[in-house]
Amino acid sequence: MVIVPNALAMLALCVVGVYLLVQLNRRLPSGPTPYWVGAMAFILFAIVLEPIFLGGAGFALPGQHASTAQAVIGLTMACLTAGLFEETGKFICLKVKSARGGFDLAWLARFALGYALCEAMLLGLIGHAQLLYFYANPEVLSTLKLDSTALGIMQNRLTSVTEWTALFLLVERLFAIAVQVGLTCLGALAVARSRLAWLVAAILIHALINIPAASYQYGFLALHYGAMIYSLLLVVVIYFIRVKGASLLKRVKT
Repeated sequence: MVIVPNALAMLALCVVGVYLLVQLNRRLPSGPTPYWVGAMAFILFAIVLEPIFLGGAGFALPGQHASTAQAVIGLTMACLTAGLFEETGKFICLKVKSARGGFDLAWLARFALGYALCEAMLLGLIGHAQLLYFYANPEVLSTLKLDSTALGIMQNRLTSVTEWTALFLLVERLFAIAVQVGLTCLGALAVARSRLAWLVAAILIHALINIPAASYQYGFLALHYGAMIYSLLLVVVIYFIRVKGASLLKRVKT
């Protein structure tokens, strides 16, 4: 019964997303525009531009036949590219908003949550639902016009679907939501203080926290170890937000 726990994990992720939206709207009433700006920023920089760069650069992708050295280089560049494109994209959005009159805490929180929930929906829900569909109907793959590389990647992903996949999905996505909000605050500090060091820090942190997920995708890390790592990181991030979050936000003034 692999599909049931994975479906429950997806449902739990939906519940968390709705809860966060309700709580934010209740505590910081404002319009929906920042949500859409954050979501569009993720789609543009992470879904469109980042894959174009990686595909054009010719680095080894997960599932491709490559040497260990090539896979390590591909993993490293994938993590660095994710940090560079996503954090720079958020920085650009915040810089433009700052130039057009600034942003308050309510706008920043909505922008950050819109970005994080868009990522959770596209990667955690839609992407995982597609994976489960192919897992339940493997014969469908043969009807798709996929090249050998894409077919191999999909087949490798299907063979890795287990009960651990459900735990990994839930923990990794919850961690991603929390850390995306935190990294957005670093980008806001870079704008408010005119210090690019905060942006560089956000890029490097983003790259580092992508390593466990990328290591699993490239076959260097077992799924249950990835779930354990992200569980620990989630606890650390929640603790940091509770202890340091308020003081960090006080420094964001535009």
